Amino acid sequence: MQPPPCPPLRPALLPGLILLWAAGQGRAQEVQAENVTVLEGGTAEITCHLHQYDGSIVVIQNPARQTLFFNGTRALKDERFQLAEFSRRRVRLRLSRARLEDEGGYFCQLYADDTHHQIATLTVLVPPEDPVVEAVEAAVEGGEVELSCLVPRARPPATLRWYRDRRELQGSPSREQQGKVFRQRSVLRLRVERRDHGAVVTCEVTHPALGRGQRRQGHYTLDVQYAPTARIHPSQSVLREGDTLVLTCAVNGNPRTTAPTAARPATPTAAPPTTTSSSSTTPGRWWRRSGRCPTPSWGGSWPSSSSSSSASWPPWSGAPSARKGRT
Repeated sequence: MQPPPCPPLRPALLPGLILLWAAGQGRAQEVQAENVTVLEGGTAEITCHLHQYDGSIVVIQNPARQTLFFNGTRALKDERFQLAEFSRRRVRLRLSRARLEDEGGYFCQLYADDTHHQIATLTVLVPPEDPVVEAVEAAVEGGEVELSCLVPRARPPATLRWYRDRRELQGSPSREQQGKVFRQRSVLRLRVERRDHGAVVTCEVTHPALGRGQRRQGHYTLDVQYAPTARIHPSQSVLREGDTLVLTCAVNGNPRTTAPTAARPATPTAAPPTTTSSSSTTPGRWWRRSGRCPTPSWGGSWPSSSSSSSASWPPWSGAPSARKGRT
């Protein structure tokens, strides 16, 4: 038994079938473009994918709608643009030494029965350099110091953070757009004491162009000025007549103080001591001088004079009047 014949197509279905067929024909040749991101000064590749390409004309244009290549032939004299590939599957354009002016949409155009085009957007990133960290004015004990962290150029804007001893500090950021790039600054205000002298404060910069986990850093060592203090340390706490006494004067101040002096009471018979000194210095932190002198063997006092904090006296042999009456 034969199957029944198929019913004839109704006229109402014909327009729908014609539309589907036309849509299928329209997809016979297509062009697709990929967006690209490149670092300033780097190399970018702009790719236009061709589907069912039959040899029709392909034109590549820059953001200013100037034709770079016409069917594989150079049309614009800019040697930074090179045609890396022109095949039935793709057109690949290589741009070297990318500049901010190169940013924008590149047109991939396919001229067939109908014109097809896609836009590949080129984005140029400007990575920041190491930030510049400096103090606006000198830091004084008990006062406030203002630190500035500057990033002269970045695109897009960078993120600036302050740290001290791995602890984040709150700064005041600002930015100014200069053409296509951003100039950024962050200001940090700190109250400082003597113990803060020599502490290191870090400004850290993160940016999409630096890659994952990478960052730029600038460091500043606090230079806190504070009043000097002096301490005199004897070589021993108990002395006997004829013992050698060593007095050490240690001075701590920033900035570095002038040389400390030792003053002795006056006696008419005592000769001034011979002074020697040895010093150990760390700029801005501390320094000391030391010396020795034997205790006088009479009841007189030292002559009036000033010397450095380090003095060495030879065994006393003078002052007979001072020796009278002593056994």
